[in-house]
Amino acid sequence: MKNLLIPTTLEADTVNAVKTAIRQFKDENCTIMLMIVAEVPDTESPSFFLRSIKSEMTVSQKNVLNDIRQIVNETENCTLKVHHQYGISSPLIKNLIEYHNICLTIVTPSYKASAKRIQQQCLQLLCNCKSPILHLTENCEEQDLSKALYIETIKSRFQAEDVQQLIQNDFDCKIVSQAKMLESQVPEDMTSILSEAISKNKINLLIETRKPEKISFKKKNKIAVNELLGLPVLSVYEELV
Repeated sequence: MKNLLIPTTLEADTVNAVKTAIRQFKDENCTIMLMIVAEVPDTESPSFFLRSIKSEMTVSQKNVLNDIRQIVNETENCTLKVHHQYGISSPLIKNLIEYHNICLTIVTPSYKASAKRIQQQCLQLLCNCKSPILHLTENCEEQDLSKALYIETIKSRFQAEDVQQLIQNDFDCKIVSQAKMLESQVPEDMTSILSEAISKNKINLLIETRKPEKISFKKKNKIAVNELLGLPVLSVYEELV
C-alpha cells in the first residue's frame, strides 16, 4: 500500500495532482490524503473555537472535492482521505509524514503560489521532511513522467545512480540524462543547453536533491532553472551524514 500526501486549498489544479498520483501508482493500491491546513483560532472560548474551525467551503472548492471523489471512486486501487490540520509545526508535520508512511508528496502550482503564511510555512516544513516531493506545473495534466533529467548541484553528494536507487521503489521513472549546476552559474545560461537535452531524450521530468533549510518568509529573488524549463520536478531529500 502506497500513501500519498497532497497539501491543498482545493483549487482546480488539485484534480491534476490526484490524476498524476493515480497514473503513477496505477498498478498498486494507494491512499491519497488531501491535507487542508488552517490557523488555530486565537480564543480561550471552546465554543468560539469550535465555531471558527467549521469554516464552510466555497462552491468552487466543493466542486473540486466532488470531482476528486468521483475520480477516485472510479479507480479500483485508490482510496481518498481528507485531513484538516489546524496549526502546524515541524514536529507535527514530520510525525504526520511518518505516521501515515507517506512515500510521495505532490505540490500544485496554486499551493506554491499561495500568499497565506500558513501555506508558505507548511510547504517549507514539508521540504524539511524526508518524503520525496513532486512539484507539478500548469501543463502536466497528461504527462507520463517516465524519463528524467537529474540536475546535480555542486554541493550534492549524490550521483545519478544514487538518486535512481533512492526513487526506484516509489517512483516509476528512469534517469536518462544528467547535468551539473555550478553555484556561480546563472539559471538563464543553462536553459538552452538543458532544453536541447530535454528535447533529444524526450524528458518529461526533472530531478533535484534538497537538504533541510531554516524556515524563512523572505521573498526569493533567484529563479530556479527548473522553473524556467517548465517541467515537473521531483525533489529528493538528501540526508546529512
